[in-house]
Amino acid sequence: MKRLALLTLALALSACSLAPTAPTRAVYDLGPAPAAAAAGGTLAWRLADVTAPPWLSGEGIAYRLSFQQAQRLQHYRDSVWAAPPAALLTQRLREQLAAVPGCAGKPASLLAIHLDEFEQVFSSATNSQAVLRVQATLWPAGGGAARQQHWRLERAASPDAPGAVRALAQTVDDWLPQLSGWLATTCR
Repeated sequence: MKRLALLTLALALSACSLAPTAPTRAVYDLGPAPAAAAAGGTLAWRLADVTAPPWLSGEGIAYRLSFQQAQRLQHYRDSVWAAPPAALLTQRLREQLAAVPGCAGKPASLLAIHLDEFEQVFSSATNSQAVLRVQATLWPAGGGAARQQHWRLERAASPDAPGAVRALAQTVDDWLPQLSGWLATTCR
């Protein structure tokens, strides 16, 4: 009887090790920041945390099958962002804005960024684009009229979560010089 109990226990324990395990989730961020030249001097822009609509507040990597149901936003099951996209973008901006030269003799303005779209859009089962849509508002120190600019960038992406991540990270890095260029025009 004792041997039967031990045999049953051994079989039960071995069955646990043979049971399928839950897949591990892949966690992504925007990767290393592009090299930025040092600007020197004081920080020209005070950056507010990037804001986003509620559907971008989670860590899910979003995609949309526009060829089937364009109104349905979905998320990859086993892949997530390390933080909500707005937080990742805030971090990248803080890393990069220190290198943007400020307006000589002017106090730092407040820069507010709103993330409107950060997703992979499929036009077919095999074709997709990463889409970044942002708006920037610059509030001058001491008052005055705010300036605003909108951007929409797309980049081809392979039809999977790693492809979405690579393409979305690249759209952010493509956008940063455009933001810097726009900020430079606000000094005039």
